This record gives sequence, structure tokens and C-alpha cells, in this order.
Amino acid sequence: MPVVNQEMIRNTNRRLVLEYIVNNPPISRADLAKQLQLTKATISNIVQELLDRNLILEIGSAKTAMGRKPILLEFHKHCGYALAIDVRPRQIITLITDLKGENCQVTEYPFSSDENLLPLLEEIIAGHIENCRDTSYGIVGIAIGIYGVVQENQIVFTPYYPLPDPHLGLLLSEKFNIPVLVENESNFSVLGESAFHYGYENMIHINIHDGIGMGILINEELYKGHDGYAGELGHTILFPEGKPCACGNEGCLEQYASERAILEEYACRTGRETVTAEEFLEDYQQKLPETKEMMDLFVKYMAIGINNVVNTFNTDLIVLNSFFSNCIPDINRRIVEYLSRHQNRDCKIIPSRLQDISCLIGGIRVCTEHFLDIRHLQIQTLSPDLENS
Repeated sequence: MPVVNQEMIRNTNRRLVLEYIVNNPPISRADLAKQLQLTKATISNIVQELLDRNLILEIGSAKTAMGRKPILLEFHKHCGYALAIDVRPRQIITLITDLKGENCQVTEYPFSSDENLLPLLEEIIAGHIENCRDTSYGIVGIAIGIYGVVQENQIVFTPYYPLPDPHLGLLLSEKFNIPVLVENESNFSVLGESAFHYGYENMIHINIHDGIGMGILINEELYKGHDGYAGELGHTILFPEGKPCACGNEGCLEQYASERAILEEYACRTGRETVTAEEFLEDYQQKLPETKEMMDLFVKYMAIGINNVVNTFNTDLIVLNSFFSNCIPDINRRIVEYLSRHQNRDCKIIPSRLQDISCLIGGIRVCTEHFLDIRHLQIQTLSPDLENS
């Protein structure tokens, strides 16, 4: 057999073994051989290599009624850190975790559109690197979620803050000698949610904030289109010749159903300059009639948008992530009821489990997969006590 084929087979087997250990701990060498249908010698060689690289650990023996007790293996999730950065229109949020997305620490930084993003990120990243020198590998990867269009790690378009340097990821990677992966925040979000809801091969995640973004998984693979613009649900037309949009079109969905649009319209109807999401929620709980009107519009407009998504993709699962649907319990149910009256396709629609950190968890997942050279990282637990600083 040619050497190149032998190396390819060995790399494939190593990837299979490591991914199985990562997602199914603890497990013995014998069970690995059985589950992956590889020889015991192959498993033994690969396991020793992974032990030497400090990527897995032997954690003791399994209990058996008789015979030699097998030694159990698990992924050494504390051998390094992953760093995810969510660049929002008015703030930057970072998440640093171990390589299984656990032991989380969230930090928030102010950010305004007149700031130069590159030196600000350099300062943030340098601080995290300094705090992560206590492991074998340090920070193994950095993921940056951008509100806009990204293609092949280059930023193409940002509607709600000035376009950063298109080669932001490359510049940061060269400065810190760490892989930096830049992606649309909704694409990271769908990868984050799917790390939990990993039984679904076809899945869509809709983020509603200043705009409306959509991450798409088809056969467990991120779908971006030929130039990165797939998933721009907020820029589909709801009303021809309607309100002007930052994208250059008129009547886009996000000019009517985004969190920003709903709050601006509510402020206008109640004679205020601005209204925060928290203020809106307080008014809604007090049953002010204008809040009901706004939520009726939100349900109607989002149901129309989701109806188009269901008819286009016929997906298994839609995760809806918005302040309104996360904080007002019946919003999702009302959207589903509206949809059921207007189409007969069955699609499961659920609220986001990750909410504000869906983009960040997706970034953590991508960093770990890239470092380990595996395809799917499953995250089965979410720390209830995220540490803020």
C-alpha cells in the first residue's frame, strides 16, 4: 500500500478514536475497538500517541465481575483553552472555556462604532492569553463572531458597525500565532445549539437582535451559499417599497420584526425617545395595550418569515433566539399556532437553550474541533453558573 494511503488511513483512524473518546467518556480500549471496528493493535497505538500528546487521560479501572479490569480513558479537556468573541454593535463579549465548553468565564467590554476594532481585540486577546498559561497548550484557538457576512475567514459586509479590516482574522492569527476563525454570529449560533441538540442533522437557528440572522445546517454541515450570504433572513423582503434598510433594499423583515425595530416602534407609539428591552418587558407585564399590539406584530411578522424558511428548507428543527421569545413564555407557542393556520408542514420550533451565548458556544465548538481535527464536538452539559467579570 502506498505510504500516502497508509498515512491517510492512520489520520482517519486517529480522528475517529479521539472523537469517540471526546464524546463518549469514559471508555476502555476494548470498547473503542468494538465500537469503531478497529483492531486492538491499532487502538493501542493511537491511544498511546494521544496519551503522549496529553490529549487523553487514563482515569482508573472499570468494575468487572472477573478477569483483568480494563483501564478507562477520557478526553483531557483541561489541556487547553478555547476563546470565543462576540462582536456586537454596542459591546464585545468574550467566553473562555476548557475544550469541552465547560468551566466558562464570560467578560463584557464596551464597544462603539467609532472605535478601531483591531487594536481593541488585540488588547482583549492579549489579556486572556496572559491568564491561560497554566495548561499544556494554552489557548488553542480564537473564534470571532461578526454581525455581517463572512466568507473564507474574510469579513465582507457589516450593516450595524463600520466594516473592520476584511483580513481581521489573519492579522490577529499572525500577531498571536494562534488560529483565529471569523464567522457570521448566526452561523456560530447554529453550531453552538447543534452541539446540544446533536440528534438533528438538519437544523436552523434564528437570531433576533438589531437584525435577524439565520444559521443553517444541512446534513450536519454549515451551509453558507457560494459567497457567504446564505441565511440573511432579515434582508428578505416583507413589504416591497417599505422602510429603507442598511443593506440597500426597502421593506426588509428586520426593519419590522427585529428587537431594535420593535423597540423603536414601541417608543414612537408611546411618545418616548428610546425604550430598552427590559423597559418593554416591564410594560408588557403590566399589560399596557401597546405592548400587546407590538407582540401581535412580532408574532405575525416572524411567523411569515419562518413560514418561508420552512417551505424553503423543510428542516427538522428551528431554534428561535430573541429577547421576546426567551422572556415571554407564550410567544413561541403563538408563532407555532399562527404557522399551523397557514401551512401544513410539521416543524419543531423551540426556544434557544443558549440564548445570549449561542454564538460564543458555537465558537468554542469550532475552536476545539479545529485543534483536535475532529468533525463533531458534543456538549452535553451547560454550566448553570457562568462566571461573569
